Amino acid sequence: MKFDYRESYGATSAALIIGLPENFRQMDDFEEVDTLLNGLTEKIVEQKVLSTEAGKITATGMMIGTEYRKVIALGLGKADSLDQPAVQELFGKLFQYLKDTDTRRGQLLPGTIPYDKTLLGEALGLMSVISVYEFESYRADRDGSFSDEAELLITGSPGVKEAVERGEALGRGIAMARSFSETPPNIMTPAHMADKVAEIFRDRKYVSGRVKDDGALAEEGYGLITAVGKASKAGPRLVTIEYKHPSAESKKPVALVGKGVTYDTGGYSIKSKTGMPEMKYDMSGAANVVGMMHALSTLELPVHVVGVLALAENMIDGNGMRPDDVYTSYSGTTVEVKNTDAEGRLVLADAVFHASQYSPSLIMDFATLTGAVVAALGTERTGIFTNKNTGFLEPFFEIAKTTGEEIWQLPITEIEEKNVKSSDIADVTNHVELPGRATFAACFIKQFANGTPWIHFDIAGTGTVSKRTPYGPKGATGVMIHSIVKYLETGDVHE
Repeated sequence: MKFDYRESYGATSAALIIGLPENFRQMDDFEEVDTLLNGLTEKIVEQKVLSTEAGKITATGMMIGTEYRKVIALGLGKADSLDQPAVQELFGKLFQYLKDTDTRRGQLLPGTIPYDKTLLGEALGLMSVISVYEFESYRADRDGSFSDEAELLITGSPGVKEAVERGEALGRGIAMARSFSETPPNIMTPAHMADKVAEIFRDRKYVSGRVKDDGALAEEGYGLITAVGKASKAGPRLVTIEYKHPSAESKKPVALVGKGVTYDTGGYSIKSKTGMPEMKYDMSGAANVVGMMHALSTLELPVHVVGVLALAENMIDGNGMRPDDVYTSYSGTTVEVKNTDAEGRLVLADAVFHASQYSPSLIMDFATLTGAVVAALGTERTGIFTNKNTGFLEPFFEIAKTTGEEIWQLPITEIEEKNVKSSDIADVTNHVELPGRATFAACFIKQFANGTPWIHFDIAGTGTVSKRTPYGPKGATGVMIHSIVKYLETGDVHE
């Protein structure tokens, strides 16, 4: 999407886009808009030619000056009830309408939307990228020209340009994560993903990184990620991306850790024929960490962040990990494997402990970890867990209200601690045949946080969607990228 900016209204043939609240006289630019609509605004609304209904997109055509133009109305409902998620969804619907109707030139009057113009600009930039996102698929008939060729002229509201650009940067981080997740697993192997990440960040300002291959992981004692990946011809990788802004040189980093199982057959605890398709998305946690690092480094946020990607394929062969095996983790903790399909917590265990070696103020991990969290919370809430008290999570609950990414805290108690440590022959076990499996999995990872404040995000229900939404097409979502970047951007980072 190409944006252009104009201080005042000028003649153009582009589609005119206006906000239309129930009390449309609330619009800052009402007199100007009413003049453009030939003094017919009230009649147009009365006759329901254009709708004020919240979230509804309507359109008509009319003469404006000497041009016959399309007029698109964004229904705002009660304008004083607008919030950021509602504005984001509205712009998502707008861009999808423009794409669906092949309307490639538009002129938006932000003054017709009674809402903070900085927040409006951020939502506009964000949704211009993610709502019409398309994966660069392998179909011969793919046409991705809309996003490349569409133009939106923003009239009035000086200063909105910077906010739009911030939103676009965030949107590109989300789009990048989606593209990693959507890539077929025969292509998106651990090595391929590591190479792509290195390519993206190689010349990025304030960024350094390192990739450990399967040989280095085995030699240096990363026993769990090595165990998960050893049945695959595509060996595991551990990728570290460090972003350190000069103004954050003296600050402890925040660590972002992503589960990157690039394909999950379940191993010897094999998945069913209906349970295995779409397991390419089992690396979405790592993909989303890449998106976070891309966005925050593009925005040059004054922060210190370490991203860690635990990349492996969970396959089957004669050398594969088996139930009843015992492996020694990077932390030195021994783990009895009771279920090879509980592999995500294994790769995260080594990666979380690896992250703890950077002495971070906070570790956050992201993983499509358990079906149990979907059973508990559905597909519109991310389950979160912590080794701190509920108050520690308050900044995230507040941010979630503005991003539209719903989160819900689930407990870790002495019950889970006892079950995790119930192995007769090792320090911990990766699985027990008991209910409460999302909390068990989180508690398992907690053992490897090395005493560091830690938050676990189980995105199994929210990492993908099964149909198009205003935020984009079906498939990978890039969930939590917006919230985490916003958290880092506020400067209210836990120390």
